[in-house]
This record gives sequence, structure tokens and C-alpha cells, in this order.
Amino acid sequence: MRHRPSPPKTTQVEKQAQLEAVCEACRAHGRFAFDTEFVMEDRFETEVCLVQIATSSAVAVVDPMLDLDLEPVWKLVSDSDIETIVHAGQEDLALCVQHTGCVPRRVFDVQIAAGFCGYDYPLSLQKLVQATMHIRLHKSKTLTDWRRRPLSAEQISYGADDVCYLPAVREKLHKRLVRLDRTGWIREECERFEDISLYRRVEEEKLLRVKGSGALKGQQLAVVRELLSWREEIAEKLNRPVRVALRDHLLVEIARLSLSTFQEVRDLRGLNLSDRHIRELCRVVEKGLKTPREQWPKSTPRETETPQEAALVALVTAVTRGFCLEHDLAYGLVASKRSISELIRHVTQGHPGDRSAVELCHGWRGQAVGTMLEGLLSGQLTVRVESKGDERVVRVVSPGRLTRD
Repeated sequence: MRHRPSPPKTTQVEKQAQLEAVCEACRAHGRFAFDTEFVMEDRFETEVCLVQIATSSAVAVVDPMLDLDLEPVWKLVSDSDIETIVHAGQEDLALCVQHTGCVPRRVFDVQIAAGFCGYDYPLSLQKLVQATMHIRLHKSKTLTDWRRRPLSAEQISYGADDVCYLPAVREKLHKRLVRLDRTGWIREECERFEDISLYRRVEEEKLLRVKGSGALKGQQLAVVRELLSWREEIAEKLNRPVRVALRDHLLVEIARLSLSTFQEVRDLRGLNLSDRHIRELCRVVEKGLKTPREQWPKSTPRETETPQEAALVALVTAVTRGFCLEHDLAYGLVASKRSISELIRHVTQGHPGDRSAVELCHGWRGQAVGTMLEGLLSGQLTVRVESKGDERVVRVVSPGRLTRD
């Protein structure tokens, strides 16, 4: 292990003027590293307990629990002239949307960039810093209570470590992306952070995310929809997580059995609602039961995988993994079983023109593997195991090459 270089000096920001000066320095640099420590386990809205900011020459740990206005930070994150460097930053970036309604701009996520440079995806910050900077981070405060004050020296150091090396890691990865001609890929992938729908789930997604709702239909789903809306209102009023206000399995059971009387609901084991809220819930169920048939949510049929599809998924997965290994790409960033199954159905079910919803058919994924996999599935290309030094690799080639060789 190489000698660990000294990180930039860490400043604790406890006054508004300090915060504004730090943000102006970031603006002058044109980019900054950003991270937060927050609590969300026991409340409706995420509570920001610490904000960490770094440039190549300075680190600041901001304590928002001292009644600091974080607007200057959110303005940086949503400024299209400033690059925000994060590691696996979706939850941290979501705080900008939560507090301002504005989406982040010009994000550079080093975890994604690493996946384009041959590292695993997802890769922890600790492993990424060690691999790129040869520095071992000691992450011992992962379960600390960030609401408690005063903050210890160890907590401050932990928070600073989350951002102080990100600018240097970003530079190393960017240089490799330039050599690999993948700067467009990282830009395209990080642009998804600018899509407001990433942070706001639509109604259909909320229904699908309720465990057990897949077995419900029609009127039952109408009840679930009403209960979800009511549960969110109650959770916000009580400042509790939505699934604590009314757990998913209870919500589904109420909808499945159409429980709409006080005693029926009150008798459910594990229910943690006051009598007043139970009566409200019953009225909500009755409203859902009265929903006209034409307004019932559509149930999503479960996709059943045939043995032939399972075999094709295994083949395409193996080919894709082999391609990623050979071309310094992280398979976890390129494809998933869902996206591979989606591509297989697109090709084998004879809808060659309908490509808009097929993730592997467009963008950088289409360029990297999509066209090749379509050729394989349509019979225009085939698989061959070839020698590469002392190794055997899987390659997709044209059928004519097999006969020539």
C-alpha cells in the first residue's frame, strides 16, 4: 500500500456566511464533490443531518442542524454551469428536488464512470478509492446517529472522507473515459439524474411496489390506490414513514377482503392506528369500492418465462458478460435479466420496429451490445469460443467466419 497523501484541510461550516463563501468557491472551480448524511428510517421526509462539499483544494462539512439555509448548496446542484461529483448519488441528489423542486444538472457519478472503465458496478466508495488512489478509507461510522450533537472528530473525519477524494477520482476516471472514447456514454447515463420522474413515482409504479398487489385485480386495486393516497397523507401528518403508518401486507389484506367496517379493520393483527384513523380508513375503502369499473386500475399480467426463453436468457447473458469482460465494461451497468428478457421478446415475437421501450436497443447500450445481440438473436450472427492468449473467450461472429476458419 502506498503512502496515504494528506487530504485537503477540512473546515466545519457552522455559520451562513461560511456556507455562502464555500459555495462561491465551488462556483469559481466549476465543479465540486457532494454528499450528505441523512435520516429517513423513522420519519416521512428525509432529514438532512450533514452536508459534505469538496473541491480539489478544500473540504467543507456543513452542519444544517444549526439552522443554516442550504439554498446555496441546492443552487449549485441544480446549476447547469457547475458539475456535481457524486458517488451513487441518487438519494443525495433527491434532496435537491425535495427542497427546491429543481432537478440536478451536470452530474458526474464516479460509480457509473468506474463501470465504464472496467471496474465492477456497483462498487463501494471504499473499494473505488483504494483501486484508483491506493488509499484505504476506514468506514467505521456507517450506523452512527447523525442527529446527535455535538459531532465527534471521528464523525467529521468520516464525513470528509466521503468527498475529499472524489475530485481526484473523477479526474483519473475521466482520463480513462477519454482514452476509451466513452465520455458520451457517461454523459448520457448521468443525464437520467435530470429527469424529474426519477424522483417522483407515478401512480402505476406505486401500485406495483406494494408487495402482494400483483395478485389483486380491478376493484381490489382501486381500493389499494385510495389507501395509498390516504396512507401518504397520514404519514406526512404524523411525520412517519408510509410503511409504518400502514404496512403493505395489511393494506393488501384490507383491499383483498374489502374490509370496510370498524371492527373488521380493528381486529387485524399488527395494525397501529388510532380509532379515529381506522374510521377514516374505512371511509377510504368504501370510496375505493364505489369506483366505477372503467376507472379501475389495470392489473399487470405476470410474464411467464418459457423454457426456450430461459435458455436464450442464459445464452445472451453469457455473451454479454463475455463482451463486458473483454471490453472493460461492468456487466451490472450494461444489462440486467429484465433488460435481456425484454430484448429477447422484442426480437423473437416479431416486432422489429417497436424499439422505443427496449433499453438495450438504443443509446450507449445499443451501441455497445444491443446491435450485436439483435444480430445474434435474429440468426445473422453466431457464437464462437476463441483463444486469447492463455484464455478462452466467447465472441459473436458472422456465420461465414466459422466456415472460413
